Amino acid sequence: MSDLDPTSIANQALDAAGVTFTLGDIQEGTYAAQVCLRSYRNCLRQLLRGAHWNFARRQAPLVLLADATGQTDFVGTAVPVPWIYEYEWPVDCLKARFVPWNPLSNDVVIPQNNIQVPNTPMTTGATQILSGARLQPARFLMATDFNYPIQDGQNYDAVEGVSPQGRTVILTNVQDAQLVYTSYVQYPSLFDPQFRAALVAFIAAEIALPLANDKKFGMALRRDNLGIVKQKLNAARITDGNEAGFANTDHNPDWMRARHSGGAGGRMDGPGVWGYGWDACGFEGGGISGSAAF
Repeated sequence: MSDLDPTSIANQALDAAGVTFTLGDIQEGTYAAQVCLRSYRNCLRQLLRGAHWNFARRQAPLVLLADATGQTDFVGTAVPVPWIYEYEWPVDCLKARFVPWNPLSNDVVIPQNNIQVPNTPMTTGATQILSGARLQPARFLMATDFNYPIQDGQNYDAVEGVSPQGRTVILTNVQDAQLVYTSYVQYPSLFDPQFRAALVAFIAAEIALPLANDKKFGMALRRDNLGIVKQKLNAARITDGNEAGFANTDHNPDWMRARHSGGAGGRMDGPGVWGYGWDACGFEGGGISGSAAF
């Protein structure tokens, strides 16, 4: 049996939970396997959202759903005000981080009824982020739109961000936008050691009580394993802060923000956020706070 599959992680979690049982397969149907299987996916998703893990970072173009200017064929025009473009939520996206934007490589797009007199035509021609160009986060917002439900026959139970009522969308003023996000990485062969150790401890904390013969012992093991998860998450967040991010001491005065109130090119000081931080994780004995959207 490989140590790079979910079964090996489940067996490590059983060891950490003090269970003297080894799974042949996490889907073998035994009670221990069922308990592990019920916890595995939920713990994996929570932990991926709990820090900006480098191995789960993905940058990909977004699929356009609607263009409020009406300049794009075969897409809708209903976009919540004051946004111009509406994009599909990527099917493998667990956590949106930011929409990259570069003012030197994007066409200027002026919103309808804007205070600025249009001096360039509103277009939706393909734009490219220049190689080696400095990327800035653009304003965007994650929302649910009921104007664009999924088509009949699509399996909404297995696809992130869709339902028969509506879908999760990305709203922004950036043309041909891309999204940097935390992807749903399912394969342990891609996990870094720190994440794997945290996942093992997290699953162990979830299964310790239902699989323990002595419930007090199970509760003690649960607390110990949650302490390990806290340590690993804190270490991962420190690593992320050292390696990347948008921390700076720049101050943008009101008069400069007013100059860009038209929203040209996607970066505007209006609604929305520059990016979403990681999730807060609530554990016994005190949780780990999340990072605010910036």
